[in-house]
Amino acid sequence: MTEFDDIVGDRMPPNDIEAEQAVLGGMLLSTDAISRAMEIVAAGDFFRPAHQMIFDAITDLHTRGEKVDVLVVNTELSKRGEALRCGGPAHLFGLTEKIPVAANTGYYAKRVKDVAILRRLTEIGTSISELGYAGAGEIGEIVEDAREFMASVDATPVDADALVDTGQVFQELVEDLDAPADVSGLVPMPWSDLAHVLPGLKPGQMMLIGARPGAGKSIAAADIARHASMKHQIGTVMFSLEMTRREMGMRIAAAEGSIDVGRMSKKKMTSDDWDRLARVKERFDSAPFWMADDFSIGLSHIRAHLSRLTRRHKVGLVLIDYLQLMSPGGKAENRQIEVSAMSRGLKKLAGEFGVAMVVLSQLNRESTKRADKRPQLSDLRESGSLEQDADVVLMLHREDLQEEDSPRSGEVDLLLEKNRGGKPKVTVTCAFQGHYSRIVDMAGTGWGQ
Repeated sequence: MTEFDDIVGDRMPPNDIEAEQAVLGGMLLSTDAISRAMEIVAAGDFFRPAHQMIFDAITDLHTRGEKVDVLVVNTELSKRGEALRCGGPAHLFGLTEKIPVAANTGYYAKRVKDVAILRRLTEIGTSISELGYAGAGEIGEIVEDAREFMASVDATPVDADALVDTGQVFQELVEDLDAPADVSGLVPMPWSDLAHVLPGLKPGQMMLIGARPGAGKSIAAADIARHASMKHQIGTVMFSLEMTRREMGMRIAAAEGSIDVGRMSKKKMTSDDWDRLARVKERFDSAPFWMADDFSIGLSHIRAHLSRLTRRHKVGLVLIDYLQLMSPGGKAENRQIEVSAMSRGLKKLAGEFGVAMVVLSQLNRESTKRADKRPQLSDLRESGSLEQDADVVLMLHREDLQEEDSPRSGEVDLLLEKNRGGKPKVTVTCAFQGHYSRIVDMAGTGWGQ
């Protein structure tokens, strides 16, 4: 069948052949372009059957970890008996000239996807018209059939194993209860006293860390990240919307090497500081730790980054610093609805990628107006559904932020306000070592010493 067999009446279905050629050309030139395209389009989104075959060949080779270029793809198509139908190597070479730079592949892939949806809508419109003209069956059934047609537009594939009966649920429960406790899949907490009540975070769980500015929430997040990646070799991704990767790297190096972060930022390091920095280099090199300092990142960007990264690496922990700085990606009636949508989206991403999600959040000023200035769940800024979405809520409180002469100077309280499935309302006091950009156990025996 040729592309012209799909003509409806005297009109061609929506298509953009040049965009399809650009996508395939980019994929033939760049491995990263293949990953970007696979995140956006599927073979069925291409209008020309030959383009569907070429896309399938490229993605199959990529999935198998094999090299992708014009000659390899042509060989793969030959094995399938499709090389001649796809124009042979001359046509494949021609595709590579259809895109200015491979980095634009994502743009053209989005165009191919959009046109495919329009094409699907025209097909559905025809099918619904036929239902109406036929008039066969009950009206309710006809309407339901029409709804099913519409629901199929750009539908997410349904997991066949998503629906299970209660018998299977009970059997899985018994097997889980009978098995010995397993903490191997947890992202552990770096503070010993907190770990007694919160051993770690499970895949799919979301932890919210709330604090007023300057209380140390970014430092706490960095502690969790380096403990997971450098001590336990757990794949960790940190998205910062207020610090550059240089600033993040400096803080983590200071914490790991016990180096004064003030001297580092002023470039006035001593010879001992340089020796300490050299000793932590191996930990940086071997840690499965990735950082992104995109100040306008949103849910779609995070999903794309994780989709690309998890195809090559095992990731167990994702951190967002911080929620209120994220790009909402759309208009909402008010800020509370925007923040709630982003919170729910991050929780869904945790489940989708099987990672623990640590999200930082600012608190409103209400806590500073109370006699007892310790933060509460109600202080979550633009809270909406934050508390409901989170499995764990940890808040930070430092008395010396309000009272410079406080007898508790250098201490930070970790308030476990919510702990789904565990003991909540627990307070753990740790030492706040701001000069080293870290929080450690009060006894001085913590892992970060």
